[in-house]
Amino acid sequence: MAAFFAATGLKAQIFAWNLENFFDTRDDPATADDGFTPGGEYRWTRRKFMAKRNLIAKTIIASGERFGGDLPALVGLCEVENCYVLESLVNDTPLARLRYRILHRDSPDPRGIDVALLYDPARVKVLAHGWITVREFATREILYAKVALGGEAASRNRADTNDRAATPPDTLHVYVNHWPSKYGGAKASEHKRQAVCDALLAHLDSLQQAEPAAAIVLMGDFNDTPDAGVIMELCRVANLQNITPKEGGTIKYKGEWEMIDQMLASPAAACKIGPAEVFRPGFLLEEDKAFLGRKPRRTNIGPRYNGGASDHLPIIADILR
Repeated sequence: MAAFFAATGLKAQIFAWNLENFFDTRDDPATADDGFTPGGEYRWTRRKFMAKRNLIAKTIIASGERFGGDLPALVGLCEVENCYVLESLVNDTPLARLRYRILHRDSPDPRGIDVALLYDPARVKVLAHGWITVREFATREILYAKVALGGEAASRNRADTNDRAATPPDTLHVYVNHWPSKYGGAKASEHKRQAVCDALLAHLDSLQQAEPAAAIVLMGDFNDTPDAGVIMELCRVANLQNITPKEGGTIKYKGEWEMIDQMLASPAAACKIGPAEVFRPGFLLEEDKAFLGRKPRRTNIGPRYNGGASDHLPIIADILR
């Protein structure tokens, strides 16, 4: 993987983040989004939407500075309502200079929250993509994308050398996840996360049967920690390595940090990516008055507007080093 990027000096990173209810202000009659309207519980206005959108863009840009100034080549996002909020993010903020493209579709989730993938076409070419749907109940789908790393720049480089095989783009299989929450209790909801895991494993099995040495990265909000049985089963059965930090976390619940946002990689990818780290710029945090220390600054605390970006912190990883 590193050959092309070493030759060109380009870099690439992966970024994953749960955006905590990134809704527009309009009511969708097909979903339970009424709270995120001007007359709803959160009094969700255009001003609040734009403030959140701009803070998300600021975070993605700041994460690029962590790796020398290059913005992430791949951005996996959770809890986005629709394509409109994504288009506003990539077109109406300073992110517009990178011309991110979007992979997204509306999921069966009752609240209307979805996963999405943004990618920089200069460094990433999407070869194929699709969605993994859980049949047993309505929840978020898993987004799958097969991408060639190198994108338009790789094509230009091959043209310059007059040898199309000189720097072939490397293939990465990317899965963006947002598994069911522990609402109602961890045990009571465990079967839902297991059902998503089973659907994902079926897809991974087919892929790995066809490409035993495939470079695979799973990212997103798994709503369980790395030591949870379902996550350990996923890693064992699919031969994946959890490249998530062993310490700290991405959310803080009752004073304890939990690492529920993670990155998992196949052997072919793990040797080229990461390790992942939690991105913790000060502007995403606030004082934890109840449990001391710091915590993510949420957008809303109950119905009260708090002005933050999300109750999750992002995870980032350098790739193709």
